[in-house]
Amino acid sequence: MRWPWQAPSPPRLDDPQADVLLQDLCSRDAARIHRAASQVARLFTPASLDALAAQSATIERACEGIALGGMLVSNQVHLAFALRRLRWWHERSGCLCALYPQYPFFDPRRLIEQEQVRLVAQGTAEDGWGDCHRVACVQCGQPWDATDREYHYPWWEWKTA
Repeated sequence: MRWPWQAPSPPRLDDPQADVLLQDLCSRDAARIHRAASQVARLFTPASLDALAAQSATIERACEGIALGGMLVSNQVHLAFALRRLRWWHERSGCLCALYPQYPFFDPRRLIEQEQVRLVAQGTAEDGWGDCHRVACVQCGQPWDATDREYHYPWWEWKTA
């Protein structure tokens, strides 16, 4: 029996990674949503993105009204960006690298490890504050300058090179 205030269960997905993420995003548990949204924000697996993008409206409804906390930066930014990324993917709006400047948590070192970008050059930022990685997207070839900008937490400023 389902109580009237219980949300319906999300559909099960054939893609195992996407299924786990969808179940977490629709759980109404702030910690699970935050963790899953942070993963989706950095997700590059096409099959998982396809499966999740088809469920973006379901995810949005399930997360409505859930406070995700956060201290210096609201954890809502991870969910908002994850949903934006899924819509971008669903609409085939372009290469995912175009979204780098919109999410300050893309660490170029991790993207190099994941083989999403290749390192072109490394040095100090023009203003002398932080390290700068010149990278190029392996999908479309777009060159980027990613500069380490720390204050109370590490973040990255992305600009087209």
